[in-house]
Amino acid sequence: MVIIILIIFALVAWFIWYYINQKYTSFVSDHSLALRELQEINEKYSFAKIENFDMEYSYDNQAFYDTISPKDYLTYQLVFKKKEVLAAIESASENRGKHIAYVDSINKCVLGRYDTDQFPTEQDKLNKIENRLFNSRIKKPTTALTIQVCLCLTKINGDRITYKVDRFDSVAIKDIVTKLNQKQGDFYLNDSIWQSICRVERGKVSNKMRFSIYERDGYRCRKCGRATNDLEIDHIFPVSKGGKSTYDNLQTLCHRCNSSKSNTVERGAINPKSAWQGVKDVCENCGAPLVKKRGRYGDFYGCSNYPKCRYTKQITNTRSLK
Repeated sequence: MVIIILIIFALVAWFIWYYINQKYTSFVSDHSLALRELQEINEKYSFAKIENFDMEYSYDNQAFYDTISPKDYLTYQLVFKKKEVLAAIESASENRGKHIAYVDSINKCVLGRYDTDQFPTEQDKLNKIENRLFNSRIKKPTTALTIQVCLCLTKINGDRITYKVDRFDSVAIKDIVTKLNQKQGDFYLNDSIWQSICRVERGKVSNKMRFSIYERDGYRCRKCGRATNDLEIDHIFPVSKGGKSTYDNLQTLCHRCNSSKSNTVERGAINPKSAWQGVKDVCENCGAPLVKKRGRYGDFYGCSNYPKCRYTKQITNTRSLK
């Protein structure tokens, strides 16, 4: 019985508090001159909505997790998202310029002014509610783009073990994009950029994917046919030459065969996910497309991966000039 009385008393007290609070809130909303001025300012200033580019990726392989840094992962993703990210940085910069004028305008609003002399009795409560409503209606646009990258180490079933996080500001992002744009054909001139991309691409081969490839290939080396306990996953078209970590570009090799193959491209192998697929004339060394060039002795075909690959071919015949 006592408990029921206490519950009833608490409910009555809450309803009284709610009624009084709503009464003050309604008064402020209807009569505050500062809130009206803020509304006019908000209608005058519009800010661009900035997309959230924060990234998270999980690795179930300790070696890949230890090797790949958040900066590596961001670099890899910027290959595909750099236009959108740069546009967002520009929009954030425009927001920043507008926001300075916006803040100057709202700082001129003076609280505690109303269009009536009939005030509620508790002035402190009135002031607190006006402050809360005023601050809640101030626009808070994104004025600087940052990207947080979180890499997680998990068990093969997905349970998280640990993680590492880094955040990159617009200066760091633009620096990466500048280096990504330093290309000759499909070859990145900055070696650290290319190494970052390769590390992330190799890291896409999860342990779950690895065992799936083993099962598909019957737990045997696809080159020598042996069923050994030193099987490894090989990229048919090497990552260092633009190959991707996709099922159709992965095969099971024993350690001996994989070591002897290294990063060479076996004759007849193609990159199934390469942008070069379908190109008629490709380099016999790395598989990149050949482009027509003019030299001292006339026109010739050269590898688009130059200067990393210096393969050339005469136009008049198929003999290689190396």
